[in-house]
Parts: sequence; structure tokens; C-alpha cells
Amino acid sequence: MTVKKLFALLLSSLILFLLFVPGFSVLASDTAKLYVSPDGDDKAAGTIDAPLATLFAAKEKAKSIDGKVTVYFRAGTYFIDETVRFDETDKSDVLYRSYNGEKVMFTSGKPYTGFEECEVNGVRAFRKNVGTDADFKILFNEETTLTRPRYPESGYLLVRDTLDSDCIKIDDPINYVHSAYCGMIVNKEDFRDFKNISDITVKLLHYWKDETLPVSAYDSETGHVSFKKYTSMMINKNDRFFLDNVFEAMNTPGEWYLDRSEGILYVIPKADETPEGFTVRGSETETMISVDGVDGISFEGILFRANGFSYTTEREHSQAAYDATPCVSYERAKNFSLKNCEFRDIAACAVFLGEAVQNADVDSCLFDNIGAQAVYIRGKNISVDDPNVTKNIAVTNNLISKFGRVFYNAVGVLVIHANTVDVSHNEIHDGYYTAISVGWVWGYTYSVTYNNRICDNLIYNIGQGWLSDMGGIYTLGNQPGTVLSGNVIHNVTADPNEGGYGGWGIYLDEGSSYILVEKNLVYACGSDAYHLHFGSYNTVRNNIFALSGESQVRVVSAPDRVIPDDGGKETANFSRNILLSDSKVCAFSFLQRKEAYSESENIFWDLSEGKDVYVTLDYNKKRAMGIRTAVRKGYITEPTIADPMFKNAAEFDFELSPDSPAIKAGFEAWDYGNAGTLKGTTVGLSLGGGQTPYNAHSACVPMTQAEERYHCIMEFFCSVCDLFNKIFKR
Repeated sequence: MTVKKLFALLLSSLILFLLFVPGFSVLASDTAKLYVSPDGDDKAAGTIDAPLATLFAAKEKAKSIDGKVTVYFRAGTYFIDETVRFDETDKSDVLYRSYNGEKVMFTSGKPYTGFEECEVNGVRAFRKNVGTDADFKILFNEETTLTRPRYPESGYLLVRDTLDSDCIKIDDPINYVHSAYCGMIVNKEDFRDFKNISDITVKLLHYWKDETLPVSAYDSETGHVSFKKYTSMMINKNDRFFLDNVFEAMNTPGEWYLDRSEGILYVIPKADETPEGFTVRGSETETMISVDGVDGISFEGILFRANGFSYTTEREHSQAAYDATPCVSYERAKNFSLKNCEFRDIAACAVFLGEAVQNADVDSCLFDNIGAQAVYIRGKNISVDDPNVTKNIAVTNNLISKFGRVFYNAVGVLVIHANTVDVSHNEIHDGYYTAISVGWVWGYTYSVTYNNRICDNLIYNIGQGWLSDMGGIYTLGNQPGTVLSGNVIHNVTADPNEGGYGGWGIYLDEGSSYILVEKNLVYACGSDAYHLHFGSYNTVRNNIFALSGESQVRVVSAPDRVIPDDGGKETANFSRNILLSDSKVCAFSFLQRKEAYSESENIFWDLSEGKDVYVTLDYNKKRAMGIRTAVRKGYITEPTIADPMFKNAAEFDFELSPDSPAIKAGFEAWDYGNAGTLKGTTVGLSLGGGQTPYNAHSACVPMTQAEERYHCIMEFFCSVCDLFNKIFKR
């Protein structure tokens, strides 16, 4: 063997040896490694044998290393009692991840132990002195978040009346709904002089928002409740509300109460729990991680659990809870990802991607029991050429369940002022408001939002009867290049009480324009499967809109605002859609302005009545006309009136027969099972993707009488608008 060959053999053997030396930054890679362990020491070297102890120490240690860095966390809980802030002074291109799939939890929950047994409201309880400076609003154990006592324990109370003296009125007839109140009158039998009444909050549910109103005083003689802040919208008689954090209502295992005046924490334990070894965690730290001005800070395989939150004492206008504080926040950052992470029991927003965030991925993460949004993207409405535009973001293959648990009007995935955003292959369910919302410029004014993809998402059990004016997917404003395709949406339900309205599947709200809505399956919604408030040049084709409570498609509900600045009149073009109604619920509604839409080659059928299909020119289904009459009058063009031959539509199986008349009419079938998370992937730390059938938990949602009354009011309002338009045109 020559000297040269011997040297090469020795060198290759050395390299192979070094590849398997734990903690060694290998020659074959330019990625350095640091290690962190709950048993580590922040003064250690950061090797696998001498790990650091905290995320903060790893962040600081990484500053001294050239090239890319991977920080590995060993199994255990990492307590973050103060926000870890990354800024322009920090090392870029650092991946923080679990080591070999070990279970790693980041939490801002401070542990409380050393409880003693007591009695509260006649039931067994634990108590601990935590000091009068404690002010946390979230408490959790190893399993879940515990609940603050609610009054009444189920159902709602109703507003009896309001006082003019409590109100800041707005005279604008369009925006009168935003009149503000600092009090209300309740039924005296529903209320009493509760303990620590200034620590009680009123949760008021109305319109598209829930109000969280700290109580300042209660007058037992008059039934007047005073708030510490004004509401964002007017209060009406019979609006629903309940009380949160009422000591007298505490009686069920899993409930807790912090008596701030005495500094005592009370918990109702399970029957088999004892004070010895009993541990709960309370958090006041809201944001665990903040990244601002540094690129490439990524996280993988980490469980983020249970941060704190607070309510503002100022009057707010936070539609979609857009001011909820995030657990993990990025601004002015590029080229990073959150992958296979889990966010559980998060008190407000889980992940926020803000101004100048670009080239970012939220991929294969699990979000469960989230106080506000799971993912919130918010840029600025600036020029598309500005380097600080928020863009090129993917939110894909995530499972989002039970969102909006603290801020009920929160959206699962909220996108404001951003472009080239891909929200695809997510499963989103069990929220009290909209699942996915994109846009957020009202009307036809300039918007930086365009070229977004909302595709192949599985969305269900949205709204659940809590609020109004929502959609499975909701858009606002001009959005050229935006596509809504391949989504399966079902069971979107608005407030069914008096004044409640708007449980829509796909909801294109004010000014939504230049949007393609194609190959979506939307069914069993309380109101319409597809609803357009007003907009222009939208294309709606090859969708299935089925078995919804008011109508399957509503063309426009603002006839005085359908014309954009360029003078074009067409709201949308509808073609080759299947509209399946049941029991003479209308297929199309609000067809009275033919110039505002074009329609042709759609397929119509009624599950119970067959060819006996109806449409209406307004809100009132009692004035509906048959499909043939609508054809004769020019409202409907070249329809196919035939059974589309679904496998079993009554049981929400919408697989089409190859012999379907719809297919012969040009309808293109697709695989509804493609919606949701991807089969063969891992979501979060261990969950298999693609596990939920597209029609799981489906049920019909009938329209309520209260919704009927609402539409009668709206019909009158629109008639008045029409009259004024005619008068002023003269």
C-alpha cells in the first residue's frame, strides 16, 4: 500500500469516527450543535455531556458560533418566566429542536404546591396562599387547563334593558351598531352582591363579537350593572351574557378561583386527589418567545403549553380578536419555520407573523385549546414593492381544534395585509367564529392582499351558535389572484337567537373581488353555503353547495354597493355548480339584480322534492319562484335540473356516480378526501395526518324562526334603500 493510499484510508476512518462522537461538530457539516437539558448548567460548554439549562443561555451561546447552529433540547419542562427576545444582535440561522424526538415542553406556568384542604360552597376544596400580588388568569395541571367558575353554570342570562345615560351614541345610520355602553340593566333575580364583584367579568355575546367587560359596580335596587370600560358595539334587549370568575358558582372539580383581595388560590380537586403532591401552574407571562429583526430562527418538535393573558381595560374594536397577545411572535424576520410543534392550552394567540415577515412556514403543527387565533398573519397595507411587505408564507398540514376559547370572536387562521400566503391542507374545527379569514380592507380601496391560496382545507363545527356574521372561509376587499379551491366546509352555525344571523360556508364580504372559488364542497350550514355581501369579478364554478338552511347560494345582499370604481357591474359569474336543496329551501337567493351576476349551466336538485326547486329574488322564501319560472324570466340560464346521483347525500356522502347528469353537463369531480391534513405525515409530535373523514360529525342545521325575523327586517331595510335610490336618481 502506498503512503498516499494509507493516508487516505486513515483520513476517511477519522472522519467516520468523528461522525459518531456525541456533541462533536462534524467536519462533514457546517452546522454546529449545542445541547440544553433541564439538568444542565448555563455556565457549561453546551455539549451533549455538559449541556446548558435554558433557551436564553443557548441563544446567547449561539452568538459566538459561525455558520448555522442547531440547538437540541433534552426531554423535560423548560420554564419561561420572562419573554425570550431575539433581535438583530442575535445569531441568525439557528434551529431550536427536540433531541431525537424526546418530549420537550416550553411553558410560562409557575408551579404551585403545598395546598391544604378546605371547604368552598359546601364542597371539598384545596387552598394555598399565593400572595396578593398574584394576578394570573390561567391555571393548568398535567392534563388540561382548569376553568374559572361561570354563572350561570350553563345557558345564558338576558339583558333586560339599557339606559341612555350609559351610551355614547353614534348618529351615523350605517355605523350606529358601534354605539358604546358602559352599563346595562339585568333582571334582579339573576344577580346578587357577589364576592369581589370587581373581579367578575361579563361575557356579552352579540353580533360578530364577544365583549369582555370587567364589572365595576352593581346596584341591587335597580338591577344596573356598571362596567369598567365601554363596549365596542351597542347592547340590545335580550342580548345573551354570562358571568366569569364568580366565587359563589365554584362547586365542580377542575374549577379554580383566585381571591386577589386575600391572596388565596382555591381549587376544586377530583375525588382521588390529595393536597400532598397536588401541583398546578399559573401564568402571568403572555409572550414566551419574541423574534424581531433576525432571520432564520426556527423551532421543531417543541410543545408550547399554557402561557398567560390579560384583558384590556380600554374600549376596543377588535374584530376577530386582532389585538390578542401572541405566545410566539415574529416581526421583521425571514427564512424560518415552525415544524412539528404543538401549541396546547394557549391563553390567547398561538403564533403571530407580523410586519416584514417573509419566506416563513408553519408546517405540520398541532394547535389545541387556543384562546384566540392559532396562526395570525398581519402586515401593513403598503405598496406591493415595499421591502417590508409581509409575504411568501405557508400555513400547511396543521391540525387546529378548539380555537377562540378565551376570545370567542377569534379566527383560526387570520391573514391581514399579506400576499402570496398559502393556507392549505389544514384541518380546522370547533371554533366560535370564522375558521380562515383573508383580506381586511373594506370595499374597493387599495389592498396589498393578493395571490393567496386557501386550498384543500377541512373545516367543520364553526360558530356553534355563539356569534353572528361568520364563514368557514371569510374574505374582504380586492384580492386578484386569490384562489379558494378544494376545501370541504360543513356545519357553520350562527347565533340562532333573536338578532342572530350569518352562518355561511364561504363568505365573500364587502368588496371581495377577483377571487376564484372552485371545486369546494360546502354543506349543512345554518345560513347559505356561499354568500357574497358585495364585490366584483368573482368566478364561482364547479362547486357543490348543498343542504344549507336558508339557501345554497346568495348572490348579493347590498344592492346599492355592487359597482366598483371602474364602473363594472358584475358581482360574480356562476357556472357548472351543483346546488342541492332540501324540502324547498331555496337554491339561489337575492337574484333581483340580473346585471349584478351572470349564471349558466348550473345543476339543480331538491333532495326531497326532486325537480321542484325554488329560487328567490330577495330574502323572503315565501315569495320564491320555481326554477322553470326563473328560467322563463331570465334569472336562471341553461340549467340542468336532474338528480346529480350522489352516493348518499342524506348521510353527507357526496361521491358522484360516473353516470351523473352533472358530469355529463361538464361538472368535474374531485376527491373530497384530499381536504385536511396529508396522509402519511406526522402532525405535531406524534399524530398521523389525514385521519378525519371529510363528512365526520355532519348534521343538518335548520334555519330558526329568529333568523326568519332578521331577514324580514333586512328585507324592509333593503326596500327602503331601493326607494331612496330611485328618489335620488330622479
